[in-house]
Amino acid sequence: MQRSRYPAQWNEIALQIKTEANWKCEQCGRECRRVGESLSEFIDRIVPKVHCTYSSDLLHEICTKPTRFVLTTAHLNHIPEDVTPSNLKALCSVCHCRYDLKALPHKKMLKREFHGQLNVFDDYANNQNS
Repeated sequence: MQRSRYPAQWNEIALQIKTEANWKCEQCGRECRRVGESLSEFIDRIVPKVHCTYSSDLLHEICTKPTRFVLTTAHLNHIPEDVTPSNLKALCSVCHCRYDLKALPHKKMLKREFHGQLNVFDDYANNQNS
């Protein structure tokens, strides 16, 4: 993540996207922790009070892997400067990682392009094929 490529108001924009999604992943529906919410407050909010296998499994997952319950804001086109609402989506950390991994070749190309390398390589390749 190149923080310098994000707009100055990124934190506010990301918070708005997460709030509009009601702190749930827009991909898998996972409930996520809200800003300032402690782990115990989060558990009280989402773990069913009735004792059942589901609630004990969920509690175990929250306690052993709390980062799975972090909500992030993903750029669908992988361009940090593009903060149009249609390009942003609230994703839990797991779904965000999956989304980014699927697009790894595209992200590498965008990174080279941003650093001015893609055009140089493309021009070189085109001249070699002439």
